[in-house]
Amino acid sequence: RFMFDWPVTSLIIAFCVGGVVGFLSGLFGVGGGFLLVPFLNAALGIPMTFAVGSTACYTIGPATAALLAKKPSIGYIQLPLILAGGLFVGVWAGEHSLDSLQVMETITLFGRSLPSVDLMVLSSYAVLMTGISAASLWDALSSGTSQGVRRRGLFAQVRLRPVTDIPDLRPSQHSIPLLAWTGVAVGFLSGFLGMSGGLVLVPAAVYLLGLRVHAATTITIVVVWIVSVQSTILHALHGNVQLPLVGALLLSGTIGASVGAQVGSKLPASRLKLGFGLLVLVSAGIVFVKLWILWQSAA
Repeated sequence: RFMFDWPVTSLIIAFCVGGVVGFLSGLFGVGGGFLLVPFLNAALGIPMTFAVGSTACYTIGPATAALLAKKPSIGYIQLPLILAGGLFVGVWAGEHSLDSLQVMETITLFGRSLPSVDLMVLSSYAVLMTGISAASLWDALSSGTSQGVRRRGLFAQVRLRPVTDIPDLRPSQHSIPLLAWTGVAVGFLSGFLGMSGGLVLVPAAVYLLGLRVHAATTITIVVVWIVSVQSTILHALHGNVQLPLVGALLLSGTIGASVGAQVGSKLPASRLKLGFGLLVLVSAGIVFVKLWILWQSAA
């Protein structure tokens, strides 16, 4: 199995990146994996399976720090617990899919032989990031013309029973089956991409469940913590977690997440939406560049 050789320069880079990603994790309520996985693979040359597994493990630290900083009430914990079963099923399916691609080794596309794991993981990131950044930026830029409009959310209009009532949230009633399947989707993304689902769950909580941005980020942090623990266990069983890499990222990432959560709680929702959209857009650009390099190298 691959073991990363840690020169001083790589250690410094990992320390700096961990702090920045941790801050963004706490600020926007995302796990930061969508930033770390492409960076670790593209900049430091770490194989994709180890980048995914180690990032999932690293995310536990910032998620714990952000969770302690937010101090969520019982309502913000109740909904993630409903998601927990679906999350585990999704994480298992995602991790199993990643291992299957690793066994396949390469995929032939238009006459070029490309590494299967790198191609599928990076392509998935590119599609997700493009769609989510477009939706977030459109919503942020159009919010000024709809200050009084309250979005109900697509799932809020569906009463698929059984339905749970969570008084701390608005809207308070949510379909348990829909929440469970949402958990499966988020868990799969975590197991397959190492991103803990925060990238998808924040917009899903806003646009599907109809929650306000600050409520969505708090709930997402709880979910990120749960799914990170589940994903870490499964990846560790398959030897995909590199502890030296995780330790270097955790050292600064946990502190950054705590600071980010405190800053995020003081910012207006419109700025959080705009910042989140721009962050994902820049990340998507990095992924597209990596895919282009991958394509050119296979020529």
